[in-house]
Amino acid sequence: MCGIALSIGPDADPVVFRRTLAVLAPLGAVTEARYEGGLLAGVRRPRVVDRERAVRPWTSADERWLLCYYGEIFNHRQLRAELSRLGQVFRGDSDTEVVLAAFERWGADAVHRLGGEYAFVVVDRSTGRAYLARDPLGGKPLYWAREPGCLHLASEAKALVRYAVPINEVPPGHHGWADADGHVRLRPHVDLLTVGERLSAIDDPDEAALLGRAAVRDSSGSGWNAAKVVRRLVFTRRTHGGDGAPRSG
Repeated sequence: MCGIALSIGPDADPVVFRRTLAVLAPLGAVTEARYEGGLLAGVRRPRVVDRERAVRPWTSADERWLLCYYGEIFNHRQLRAELSRLGQVFRGDSDTEVVLAAFERWGADAVHRLGGEYAFVVVDRSTGRAYLARDPLGGKPLYWAREPGCLHLASEAKALVRYAVPINEVPPGHHGWADADGHVRLRPHVDLLTVGERLSAIDDPDEAALLGRAAVRDSSGSGWNAAKVVRRLVFTRRTHGGDGAPRSG
């Protein structure tokens, strides 16, 4: 388990931010944080074997981008191979580095390539703008709260309670930008109602049962293929009836 927190803006207070990170203490024994003018970012996480090559928050090689991320990208090795072919040079083996490299290469479209459960914030240190993203099934929560001069984000709502302002949740499958003034604009990056709609209906009850079991298995992984399978099963039920037989006109 891991947790993340950020405060972005000219009024970001390091003393208050340390208390925010302390709320996330049950999520990990290791605290990794970065404090700079107008940007406070931190991660609570369990101890790992190779901490030096998976340090968080992670920064890009040119120091422009800072990533606060938690979760797991199950296809990170495939993405790493693709990015390497495109000329990306990696410093370690973590999926954290892959997330930021994918964002640098593809921008907001990177979420369409990520398979897993995740929530992350990428901050442009030159402008103070921040990009927010959450996985399609919402396996990893992300919340934000805004007060004059500062935008606060955290993986748990209770970490933001001390700011005494309304707390908002990034909905599952949404992403978008928070401007330097703290204004947040989010939009869906996936529509679960249309996932798998081009797949054929399932006529064989045994096949439906096998796919259902596969969806349950996959739901503990990336969730993305599970969503496709569930959508296909729902489509079958709507068009063929609960017993698998085609509906009459």
